[in-house]
Amino acid sequence: NGAAVLGGPRRGLFSLRFAGLDGRGLPTFEKRDGEIINAADLDFQDRDSFSDILQYEGSTEPRGAGGLTNTVKYKNLSFSFLLSYKLDYKVRLKEGINYRYNDFIALNGDIANRWVVPGDEDITNIPVILDQNTIATSNSLDVAYSAYNNSTIRVANGDYVRLKNVRLSYSLPRRILDKYGISNASIGVEGQNLFLVYSDKALNGQDPEFFGSGGVSLPQPQIVTFTLNVGF
Repeated sequence: NGAAVLGGPRRGLFSLRFAGLDGRGLPTFEKRDGEIINAADLDFQDRDSFSDILQYEGSTEPRGAGGLTNTVKYKNLSFSFLLSYKLDYKVRLKEGINYRYNDFIALNGDIANRWVVPGDEDITNIPVILDQNTIATSNSLDVAYSAYNNSTIRVANGDYVRLKNVRLSYSLPRRILDKYGISNASIGVEGQNLFLVYSDKALNGQDPEFFGSGGVSLPQPQIVTFTLNVGF
């Protein structure tokens, strides 16, 4: 979700420079001077090489936010909406690419486009699903996949425009209300968080307001409510 670095924003996002997949489908990375390195060359405890292996992406806090609302009435019908937006910030994509899977892990849809055979490194940036023998003979694969999930290829713009709220209501005419001795009555339907009008294609369906913080994290829910109001 971003970290504070001297001279940078309060929550700046930093990523390893992704350099593509190698001939085995494993991720590689690039230092600032252009040198290509693999996971075995990474030392996350080395503070001195911080600027050599990490690239600044931007702030994870929006630089601007707002909304647009309006209400239109025609006779007994009333229609209102609220558009909300945030702009100029970065989002880390969900960490769905793992070096090891089991029956308790929900697979990321990106895996359908993973590296499978030599040559795929030219057409995809999704790493291979490792076999158990490969996992058993290497002690840096967990680092490689963790670095991949925190690399430049897994970052998107967080800018979005969302239809936050929309409501349509109908008020019964006066002649019907007087007939039954009712002072007012209306029916309506309201939707919340129905869809994103605009978001970065790199999000690939991920909600830009979603931040994973454990197994119980959920994106913004879609809610539709029907209402009936009667006053006597």
